[in-house]
Amino acid sequence: MQTRTRIIGLVDCDSFFASCEKVFRPDWRDRPVVVLSNNDGCVVARSAEAKALQIPMGEPYFKLRDFARARGVVVRSANYALYGDMSARVVETLATFTDEIDVYSIDEAFFDLTHFFCDSTGRYPHEEEEALELGELPRAVREAAEPLAEKIAATIRKWTGVPVSIGLGPTRTLAKAASRIAKDNYARRGRKCAALFDRAERDAALASLPVEKIWGVGRRLAPRFQNSGLRTALDFARVDPTTMRRFHSINQERTVRELRGELIFDAVSRPEPQQSMQISRSFGETVSSLDELEKPVATFASKLAAKLRARRLVASALYVYVATDRFNAKAPQRNGGSAITLSRPTNSTPEILARSLQVLRAIYEPGFRYKKAGVVALETLPEEAAQARRYLFELDPTQNEETRERDRNVSLTLDRVNSKFGAGSIFFASEGVERAWRPFSNFVSPQYTTDWDALPRAS
Repeated sequence: MQTRTRIIGLVDCDSFFASCEKVFRPDWRDRPVVVLSNNDGCVVARSAEAKALQIPMGEPYFKLRDFARARGVVVRSANYALYGDMSARVVETLATFTDEIDVYSIDEAFFDLTHFFCDSTGRYPHEEEEALELGELPRAVREAAEPLAEKIAATIRKWTGVPVSIGLGPTRTLAKAASRIAKDNYARRGRKCAALFDRAERDAALASLPVEKIWGVGRRLAPRFQNSGLRTALDFARVDPTTMRRFHSINQERTVRELRGELIFDAVSRPEPQQSMQISRSFGETVSSLDELEKPVATFASKLAAKLRARRLVASALYVYVATDRFNAKAPQRNGGSAITLSRPTNSTPEILARSLQVLRAIYEPGFRYKKAGVVALETLPEEAAQARRYLFELDPTQNEETRERDRNVSLTLDRVNSKFGAGSIFFASEGVERAWRPFSNFVSPQYTTDWDALPRAS
């Protein structure tokens, strides 16, 4: 089915972590809520009420503690089991409207509503009667698409308790921009959806969107464009695409085309190709022996492999690092890390775990109290791209095809069991049973949706 313009949507959960905390606590509905990072270190999520108090993102908890008590701020430790399950419920609700869904992150998902409005030939009703430009829809379709998106947002809120904003556009970049407009500008009017199909409305919206908020630009690249006089998304969209490619990159050229209404990006091709992925934690207690240090590194390696599989990515290399407590000036300090190239790109848990521990044993030095470790997947690429490669030689003869097939099956079994019975239901022995290194979570909420013993009780 091909159409000139597609109806691409983006569901963006509002203040997601804080919203999840409020779902099972109606008494917190109008209270400011903040969620802390691992080890209850700093603020990583804020409800609208917390933002109104001007609590900054990344604020260390020890600086916030007295203010929070004085202003009635609810403080929660991060509860990723709860957030992951609530995210799945949002996606399941969205799936009752469309099968074409691409989960982009824990609080965002792209979807396609084109099939609601076009016929079997891929054309919209009365399309030939209007002089449509690239990225525009017939007026009747445009006027029907927004109420449908509002219905989707209302249904998600009703069925899950999570408030969402929805952006609609002819491309993913414009849908992303529209969702930001819905979140920032329309919420006060009681609207949960914004659409950017009309050319005049699109230009006005892009003129109000700073260049650093364009999907794929961000704060890192923004200064370069601002120095060239590109202050807004509309300025960006008006640059000649070939010029953008010549002086910047092919991804920025594609972003320009998307802002103009030309559909370029999909579930595989995105403006922000993920080149690396990391799992790291600060420990609740310092550890000194290699045996103690192997347990968290094995856990991080296993989580990293599962995360790669969930995103259908593979790693070409791994980097493992350890660090002491930099806030303890009296203790000896050491930060060390090293990388290893994999014989073939993989997302297999047995191989990633084994190679991570191999690096750890090479970089470990006794005599230090370690406070943090991390495992990083380097040079990630889609599974399909890795499978298409041809290898003349085996860099690691122990990893023959039979071993790889066995490891793939083990990894898939891990995923199925942990998906059905809950994260951590089955794990490798090297991760350890007693995990004294686990980060502090002094304010963690019950796992309402994934633990029978944590179900809310009516009194």
